[in-house]
Amino acid sequence: PGGHKGKKGSISQFVDADNNPQVRLDDGQVVSFYKSDVRGEPEVASAPTPPTPVAPQVLKVGQRVEITGSLTPGGHQGKKGEITQFVDSENPAVRLDSGQVVSFYKADVTPEATTKVTTSLLGARPTPLGQP
Repeated sequence: PGGHKGKKGSISQFVDADNNPQVRLDDGQVVSFYKSDVRGEPEVASAPTPPTPVAPQVLKVGQRVEITGSLTPGGHQGKKGEITQFVDSENPAVRLDSGQVVSFYKADVTPEATTKVTTSLLGARPTPLGQP
């Protein structure tokens, strides 16, 4: 019963002591089955994607940072500030924009994205609007 013969999906959990599976079908339905009514299908192995190397995070005194992690207690996630010093070889103290200075674990701190704007004037003088 149920008309699910031939449908495919993935096991989302086992629902009882007999290890009968609950399956999320490819069409989005979630249905429980007797394990005898379900058969595994070998997954097609694709070439593993090599991990993208992550550049080590360089933090410096005076650098603007955002608090992105939550290892440091106090609920500071999302706040921004400036590194004032290092309390040990890698963990910074940050003066938050509120003025509060807090020591953070390095993993909680991410350098703020900076946008560099370069202008080259080469001796040009500003021209009033509407004049060549």
